[in-house]
Amino acid sequence: MSGVGTAYQAQDDGVEDETVESGEVYWEGQFLAFSAGAENASEVWEVREVSDGDVGGLVTEVLLDGSGSATVGTSGLDGEYVILNEAGDPVAFENGTATGQVGVNQAAWEVASQTLEASFSDVAVSNDDSADAQTQLELESNRAGYDFQLFSDNLTSEQLADVFSDVELQDGEAVSTRNTSDSAALEANFSGVEPGTYTVAVASSDGAARDSATITVSEPVDGTVSLANATVSEQRGDVARFNLTFEGTDRTTVTLGSENVGYLARFDVVDEDEDGEATVEVNTYQAGLSADDSGISAVGEDRVEGYQLQTDPVPDRLDAATYPIRTFAGGEQTTTGSLILNEPSIDGVQVWTAPGAESPETASELADVVTQDDDIAADDWAVIQIQASGVYGYVENISDLNDNETGLSMTLMRGMEMNIAETEVPIDNATMLADEENDQLFLVFDAADFDRDTSYGANFTVTEANPYVSADNASSYTANFSVVERTASIDEPLEVAASSDATVSGTSSVAPGTDLEVQVESTGANPFFERQTVTVEEGGTWEASFDLSGVPNGTEFTASVADPAANATGVVVTDDGAEDAEETETTEAEETDEEETTTEETTTEDDADDEEETTAEDEADAEDETQVEDDAEAETTTDEDAEDEDAADEGDEADETTTEDEVAVVSAPGFGPVALLLAGVLALAGAALATRRR
Repeated sequence: MSGVGTAYQAQDDGVEDETVESGEVYWEGQFLAFSAGAENASEVWEVREVSDGDVGGLVTEVLLDGSGSATVGTSGLDGEYVILNEAGDPVAFENGTATGQVGVNQAAWEVASQTLEASFSDVAVSNDDSADAQTQLELESNRAGYDFQLFSDNLTSEQLADVFSDVELQDGEAVSTRNTSDSAALEANFSGVEPGTYTVAVASSDGAARDSATITVSEPVDGTVSLANATVSEQRGDVARFNLTFEGTDRTTVTLGSENVGYLARFDVVDEDEDGEATVEVNTYQAGLSADDSGISAVGEDRVEGYQLQTDPVPDRLDAATYPIRTFAGGEQTTTGSLILNEPSIDGVQVWTAPGAESPETASELADVVTQDDDIAADDWAVIQIQASGVYGYVENISDLNDNETGLSMTLMRGMEMNIAETEVPIDNATMLADEENDQLFLVFDAADFDRDTSYGANFTVTEANPYVSADNASSYTANFSVVERTASIDEPLEVAASSDATVSGTSSVAPGTDLEVQVESTGANPFFERQTVTVEEGGTWEASFDLSGVPNGTEFTASVADPAANATGVVVTDDGAEDAEETETTEAEETDEEETTTEETTTEDDADDEEETTAEDEADAEDETQVEDDAEAETTTDEDAEDEDAADEGDEADETTTEDEVAVVSAPGFGPVALLLAGVLALAGAALATRRR
């Protein structure tokens, strides 16, 4: 972690800390002395890296003095090194004296880089004489037995020596009076220190290792600060918000995160407008990336100040995890909460419409007037809804929806029909409204700018370039819609009652929620004029009611819609007219019933005649059967009687035949042979009849 800006003089004046000895480990920043003897005076020797057991690149050249001695600085070194004589041979050293030429491994020595981490055990302390003014400065290092110094932009060296134990003023510097182990804690007491936020830097005496820690000193207060929403849940990449409530104070120190999660930020929140409340915003897309850009701010007149990143910057973006929130007032912790970050998601794209007369300026206003529809009437609003979370920390303008660095792409294409060339439509003219609370973005287009009777396709794509997306979960979503003419129609046939709520209805292609002016007018013997403003319902239907009570039955009128234009002719029907219509229907029904009854009676009579004819035929058949029986009995009579009967029958048949022939001739004049044939048929029929009558 970077230290404070105060400059200080490390041991860079050539005074040696150690002497070179092959096989030893030294710490970066130390100065190493060696001697090669007077016989090598004024020669130029080299310090080189050791790489894979061989002599490597040059680090520096050193000029031996008149006694053959020199000092080597180790600032910036980390690894194995070797000193070569003027002939280029590795030289071994013991207690700083050259002992002869040897192999690389026997001559090499090592420089290590010291690590150092400093932190206060308390975030805030008071400046009174109580135990609340006391804390510890904790130091962690990979080096033991080192000296250190303290520096601060806000506290003098004398004040530092007063605050910290085992530190005293030496040559104007606050210097430790003991060698520090790899893990140490310095007692500190901030009694009498002016209220404020202080950063204290710790540096090893050889200047190679340093770190800093921050603490807030406050006057004791009776007030307290609490979290209005102790648990906050948000998606990575979004802006998280938590609310603070102040009582008896207008300032608090806040810490967000912890060492355990690799992100710890501390800052002060000031209730500048003194309303007892403050809202803190944390842009999780920016937070933790650097010590300079906190990504943390306050809403309105309130402010955030004294930001410090207590851990190293995060390598990418804050991970999904739980980050503790703590507040402090007067040096005491007052409350704790947590910020829970979840993984973001992209859920799809949908199309909505809104009346062109509306002018929504916020997402909530838009949500009150939109209806889901993929047929958009010209001059209405075409609304593209992107359902997404984890984008509101870096999507502020429409241009942010097309950004290679964030991996977002938003396009609108014209001509989605088959075999139609697609062309891209610029989206710059759209208005973007964000609804972070419900994880949705709206792009609002004026459909008047689009072509009528044309299809469009909106596509939203998130690629693996996005910091929250991998190659496995990159996604793309498309929604299509068409722009149609503004039309209206009136339901027909149009017959309305002469009542106080005579109803005229119809449909329209405009967006639901659009107001239409509907009027009815009659200019005949009974003129009237009525106008109503109606609202188009979901599904495109509308309905208007008029007071037409007292209008005579049969009065014709015209119904019309102003914009979009539509008209139809209708008629008013009164209750009397309705009764007349019912009587007419009843009369027609009765006549129909009478006709059906008459038809049935006629049918019944015909059926009776048929039955009588059938009965007569049956009786004739019975007579024929009786005649057969009589003939059978007649066979037993004498031949004489039979001859007499035959003679009599022949006389009768002759008379009947003559009569039939005469009728046939008279009935069929001029038909020649056909008439004769018909006469023959009639004669045979007559003979048969004569036989039946016997």
